[in-house]
Amino acid sequence: MEEESRKSFAQITLYNQLIKEMDDLYRVYAKNCNLSETAFWILYCIREREKEAFTQREICDYWFYTPQTVNSALKNMTEEGLLILRAEEDNRKNKRIYLTEKGKETVERIVVPLMDAERRALAAIGEQEAEILLKTMKKHTEFFREEIEELTRQGDPA
Repeated sequence: MEEESRKSFAQITLYNQLIKEMDDLYRVYAKNCNLSETAFWILYCIREREKEAFTQREICDYWFYTPQTVNSALKNMTEEGLLILRAEEDNRKNKRIYLTEKGKETVERIVVPLMDAERRALAAIGEQEAEILLKTMKKHTEFFREEIEELTRQGDPA
């Protein structure tokens, strides 16, 4: 049993290191492109959706950012001329995020090449392995979420 526990711990450690390494690849890429990590992901999701503008709340939900983090990034990106925010007619507090021409150029220059690189890297794995990878990560995330929710229900373990 102890051997199994050691193996499981090693697997979890490697898994966490790989996730951190992947996060770091994106962070370094964004930094090398003179973007904050949050600004990069905002541009990424705008590009990904293409036709429909996001609200701040939708970006928070999509990328698991706090409203303060997104608000700060949006403010900076607006000041840099990458975005404009437009209030919705039926709810003035809700603002939709749109790219300016400068924002569109930035997306084409920075985000699109990265998306192409992501696709090539995933294709290099092969379709079957890519599907297994994604399905397994999704399943693991769901199980882990349940475990965290259970720990939270139990209260402070200390």
